[in-house]
Amino acid sequence: MSKVAIVGAGLVGATTAHTLALRGSCEEIVLLDVDRDKAQAQAADVAAAATLDRGVRVYSGSYAQVRGADVVVLAAGLRQKGGLSRAELISSNTLIYREVIPQVLEAAPGAVLLVATQPVDSMTEYVYRLLEGCDVSRVLGVGTVLETMQLRAAVAAHLGVSPEHVNGYVVGEEGDSALVVWSNLNVAGLPITEFAAQRGVPWTARDQSAITDRVQRSNRRVVEGKGAISYGVGAAIARVVEAILYGANVVLTVSSRNSEFGVALSLPCIVGAGGVVETLDLPYSREERFKLEVLCNSLRNTLEHI
Repeated sequence: MSKVAIVGAGLVGATTAHTLALRGSCEEIVLLDVDRDKAQAQAADVAAAATLDRGVRVYSGSYAQVRGADVVVLAAGLRQKGGLSRAELISSNTLIYREVIPQVLEAAPGAVLLVATQPVDSMTEYVYRLLEGCDVSRVLGVGTVLETMQLRAAVAAHLGVSPEHVNGYVVGEEGDSALVVWSNLNVAGLPITEFAAQRGVPWTARDQSAITDRVQRSNRRVVEGKGAISYGVGAAIARVVEAILYGANVVLTVSSRNSEFGVALSLPCIVGAGGVVETLDLPYSREERFKLEVLCNSLRNTLEHI
């Protein structure tokens, strides 16, 4: 029986539970939150939706109910709000993780830990440090899976093809710092310039810049409009959870600890049973490589000052 535990019954945690339940991704979902009444209400609401089709068992509970979970989604913590600096956000959420992680490990020592708390890459690195000496492959974050989905959709819309034919990745860090790897993006095996030329579709530096901006700022625009992002990230988390539960060995840009860069960041990884199976080494342009190294330095420095 496949089981997913979600720690944090806020907007992201509840939306993730709802997405998993409707997709029939697993057989059992347990929601936990410091506010137990909220967790119970969210679980009851999701359970009502699940009974309409999939019949997934959804309930709330304590850390005792995490036992037997194959994947634990960590969605507890504050989200980025106006007036709260990035350093303050990380500092607050690391304090929460200090309480949460030991209890999760005690209840489900063999579970894969999937970080969804903002900022994802920094929090993934923090979990790695808390679990120093354990199997790093089972600690990962949702990373830039959503941004990669958005990139492929945007390129496909511009070229008039299905996103399944767009092969490209967004790496580094989620959000405004996300790095689109244009140097090796291809469409149906062709460089984007060649594909656009064959289709008779204009493709200029301005088009590329506009899509990059759209990908980097998409989540921020949603937050500015409705206060938080939930549906997109819920779908991205569900995609990662399914890859783990099904042992799918699919390539996703999750966040994981990288020994070369000395920090957790989002890179294309083969994700399957047990978490990260392997991290792929993309060929980057000189400029992309420089930007990636600058980003890694920033990630390391931020955590060192917390």
